[in-house]
Amino acid sequence: MKKILNGMFVLISAVGFFACSDGIDYEKLRRNELALLDEYIAAKHPGAEETKSGLYYFNEPGTGEGDTIKLGDEVQIFYATWVLRRNEDKELDSVLVDQSSGYLSGHRYEPLEFTAGAGSTIAGLEEGVTYMQPGTKSRLVINSELAYGQSGSGSVGMFQTVLMEVEIHKVIPLEVPEEE
Repeated sequence: MKKILNGMFVLISAVGFFACSDGIDYEKLRRNELALLDEYIAAKHPGAEETKSGLYYFNEPGTGEGDTIKLGDEVQIFYATWVLRRNEDKELDSVLVDQSSGYLSGHRYEPLEFTAGAGSTIAGLEEGVTYMQPGTKSRLVINSELAYGQSGSGSVGMFQTVLMEVEIHKVIPLEVPEEE
């Protein structure tokens, strides 16, 4: 009887262990993402340097004026977001997954508004705006660690690099109380 109970315990434990495993090799997905990101940077932005966090940003020359956006500032942006991928022919490609209403067709309707550094958007966007000024247009290359990570979100899958075009519409600086 003891042997049967021990055998059942081992069998139930094994079934429980394998049932909990989702069979996804997260490390492989992350390595593939980083290899694709490296290939994209080498092809589209050779010599580009990433920030300490792994973000790449490219401000368009001649845009932006005034002070650089600081943590705590209210920011209004227009944007478009793509996901980096390979197409059916295994070539580098991207697919549009989101944009502020009418942005790519030249319209500026409802900007996205958030507080820089408050954690209400993806980390890569919040960091990216801190390299910008009012009126700046920039392209951000945001690895999954600074975007949606291993869980993904909506039409952005797990471990996918996000490409963003961001235009700063308005900045409302954080008001610091004056010292008496």
